[in-house]
Amino acid sequence: MTSEVVIMNKKGMSLAADSAITSGRDGIQKVYNSANKLFSLSGSHPVGMMIYGAASFMEVPWDIIIKSYREHLGVKKFADLTGYAEGLLQFLNDDVRFKNKEIESIIVDRTYSDILKNIVKEVEEKMEQHPEEDNMDDKIQVWLMERTEASLKAMKEMEKCFLDIDYASFKEAFLPLIKEITAELVSSPISPALKEKLCELAFEAVRKDFFSAGSSGVVICGYGEEEIFPHLLNYRLEGFVFGQLKYKKLKERKISYTPDKKDGTASITAFGQTEMVDSFMHGIEPTMADAMFEIIHKVFMNYHEQLKKHTGIELTDEQVTSMKNLGKEVYTSIHEAVDEYQQQNYIYPLLGVVRSLPIEELAEMTEALVNLTSFKRRVTRATESVGPPVDVAVISKGDGFVWVKRKNYIDPKINYQWKGG
Repeated sequence: MTSEVVIMNKKGMSLAADSAITSGRDGIQKVYNSANKLFSLSGSHPVGMMIYGAASFMEVPWDIIIKSYREHLGVKKFADLTGYAEGLLQFLNDDVRFKNKEIESIIVDRTYSDILKNIVKEVEEKMEQHPEEDNMDDKIQVWLMERTEASLKAMKEMEKCFLDIDYASFKEAFLPLIKEITAELVSSPISPALKEKLCELAFEAVRKDFFSAGSSGVVICGYGEEEIFPHLLNYRLEGFVFGQLKYKKLKERKISYTPDKKDGTASITAFGQTEMVDSFMHGIEPTMADAMFEIIHKVFMNYHEQLKKHTGIELTDEQVTSMKNLGKEVYTSIHEAVDEYQQQNYIYPLLGVVRSLPIEELAEMTEALVNLTSFKRRVTRATESVGPPVDVAVISKGDGFVWVKRKNYIDPKINYQWKGG
């Protein structure tokens, strides 16, 4: 995993990224603190890039791709930052080195594996809830079919298709792989009808809005030639299937002239592991907030049962429905009130300070937020998937991309021919 932070105001922007990279799977993992996740696009461009999620794309390390794109870009400049992002996507599409057909099976593998693991986990939870069931194999078949059909229905209802592929071609190319993954993850025998449904599910997951844990996040930050305020773009890239690139745009942030615009005059954006940055900004850890609201929702939805239990009052179906509707309204009011409190007492004051900070202070703040996430991981039982050293850079309209802190395995004193990278 990764912790990356971008802070922007009218003066410029600061980017910070940790150095941890996790290698291995299935419970056997090792963490190395040597990964490069923050890059420049050379002295000609006031643009930086960060990578989170998978460290490679189509089995090619991202640092190689970015440095190749840097050479491809040369001194060419764009009026808007979007030009650099679209240029990267076009570069990936045009370069045959990233379209290895053998690697396409890896994209399908990790996509289908991720969604099937979710289904299997839900079925295992059902098994734990019904340990005394007779004919367990038959029950497992039913539960697998129910969860598969529900997932398939949800996928088919998604309007946007990221890949223009047909089912017959997909099945012909990847059915053996799908059978292999299914046999690995599902120990019980399954019917031909369920096998067909699972193949359909794999097809829909690959072409619709489902991105695997092995996909990559790309953050592009800086200025186009005609932009005077910082701009940020965030994409998710899965890979190529049938020669088509699956990707989607996740976020866009632009610093505005006035604070009443969409993104205002200051912005703090986190990527990868965001919980500590969210806690810093909102005054409460997101998982804690979710747990609290879940408890509140449960109390309101089950209040009629507690009323009957403690008072003996029998409510009609209409009265139960009315109480549930009232509970929903009160729950929504509480949620909105808490959101408003966070905006007024945490987010707005914080951004008010950020909008006036000089660039060097932005750099210190981004580094501190990444270190905060790293420290949290170090003192908990979780894997230390965020770790030092922290690379920090600032980008401004006048000075372009400038490193503030940067690790490097190259010693320039004994590598005189090295010009940086």
